[in-house]
This record gives sequence, structure tokens and C-alpha cells, in this order.
Amino acid sequence: MKKITNNTKLGQLTMLLNAVVLVFFIISMVFLMKFDKTNRVVVNDRAEYEAAYEEFVTAQHPLKQDSAEVAYYQYKLDTLQQQKPANKEEQKSLADNIKMTKETLAEKIKLQEEHTASVADLQVSYDKINAHWEEINASNDKAKSAFWVIAIITIVLFLLKTVVLATYGYRNSKNIHEAAGWMKNGMAPYVSYLSWFVPVYNLLKPLSFVKEVWEETDYILEDKAIVAENKAQKIDNSGLHLGIWWGLMLISVWLMNFILYKTFFTEGPLFIKSNHGTIAIVAIIIMALCMLEEISLIRSYNKKNKMLVDNADKF
Repeated sequence: MKKITNNTKLGQLTMLLNAVVLVFFIISMVFLMKFDKTNRVVVNDRAEYEAAYEEFVTAQHPLKQDSAEVAYYQYKLDTLQQQKPANKEEQKSLADNIKMTKETLAEKIKLQEEHTASVADLQVSYDKINAHWEEINASNDKAKSAFWVIAIITIVLFLLKTVVLATYGYRNSKNIHEAAGWMKNGMAPYVSYLSWFVPVYNLLKPLSFVKEVWEETDYILEDKAIVAENKAQKIDNSGLHLGIWWGLMLISVWLMNFILYKTFFTEGPLFIKSNHGTIAIVAIIIMALCMLEEISLIRSYNKKNKMLVDNADKF
């Protein structure tokens, strides 16, 4: 008698993890919408802040020149006042020069005071805008961090679920390799892990691997007369359900995540023109359908696995 393992508990664990992943995905979408609310405020107020900042910085530029000019004419005046003329003609020339320098210095000081007053007025206005800007950014960063905490937990749970699902596939594949000699020409059980975790390869291989396990299990059950001929296919309609499951998986994991990123974390057409709440709801619906379809498939295969275990003496 061949060694056929009972993998139903592993399948049940995968179903449970699917439910947990779905719950955390929904929570992550709630936190994403909270982040979106604060992020929209940041995006909408950015133009006002940048304009105020530019105006404030531009207004400060003359102050440096004013300070340099005042210092220059003050130094010139001090130097002139220390000079000792040799005669009346030099004394008159020096007096005129001192007078002109004092007038110029007074003008420069007045201009500096005007620029300083203007900057002081702008400082009050800019400080209010800057304080608001810092406040909404702090609120936005807090909301973003909260979202990423939930998102990372969701990703970790999804990866854990995938590892368990890959193990479930590995053990089911080992069962049919034990039960059917011709399976030496099929995919090796370890392909279950490779199919899920090798980039690019994981776009199609998990479907073909699961499909092979499913179809060969049906064939074995029919070949050993455990089920009536063609009964499994008629009941399961497996090809359609496997295709729906994998289509939903690709859409939810790849396409919807790309759309979510473009909608909530960039400022392109999707951010500007789309209804963010609708996109989040659509993402939840697609993920829920994918998880439910996977649960349905696992429940169906668990029944096949139980038949293999109960009839292990026929192999």
C-alpha cells in the first residue's frame, strides 16, 4: 500500500489564513482611505505653501545686500572721520565727503528698515502658513505610517498563506506521485514552491501546477473506480473555477495593487480624476472573490484528498 497523506488540515489552515488575509486587507483599505483624506489636504495646500515660501525667501534677498551696504558706508564714514586734513581745502573736501557719506548711510539704513519691516510682515503671514503646513504633514505622516503597519502585516500574512498553500500543493502532488507511476513524467512536487516564489515564473506556473494535480487526482479516482467515470469533472467544473481563481489572483495581486499605488501615492490622472473610495471598494471586492474562490477550490480538493486517503489500499 502506498503512503497517501491526509492534507485536509493543511487545506483548512490555508482557508483560515485566506479569511484572515481578507480581514486585514479590508482594514488596510480603511487606513488607506484615512491616509488619503490627509494626503488630499497636503496636495491641495502645497501650492499655497510653496508660493508663500518663495515669496518669503525672495523678500529676504535684499536684506543681505542692505546689510552689506550699511556696513560699507558705516566703515567709510568711520574712516573719513578719523582723517586729519592738512589744510582748509582738504578740510572742506573731507567735510563734503563726510556729509555725502552720512546722507547715503542714512538712506541705506532707511531702506534696510523698510525691507526689514516688509519681511517682518511676511514672516507673520508665512509663519501661519508654515505652521499649518507642518501640522497637516505631521497628520499625513501619522496616517501613512498607520496604513503601512497594517499593509505590512497583510503582506506578511499573505506570504504565510502562500507558503502554506505551496506546502498543501507539494503534499498533494506527492500523493499523486505515490498513487500513479506515470506521474514520474509530470511536474515534481517541489515545483509547487518554485511556482509561487520565482519571479515571472509565478505569473502562470501555479495555475498549471494546481491544474495538473487536480486533473491527475480526478483521473486516479476514476481509474481506481473510487468515483464513477467523469463524475468528478461534471461536479467540479474545475477548469472554469481554476481559471476564475487565477484570473482574480492576478488582478488582485498585480493589477489592483498597481492601480491602488497610482491612485493613492502619485499625483497623476488616477489620483486627480478617479473616485478613490470606489477604487478601494473594488479592490476589496476582487480580493474577497479571489479568497472565496480559493477557499471553494480547497474545500473541493479536500474531498478528493479524503477519498485518496480512505482508499489508500487500492494503490
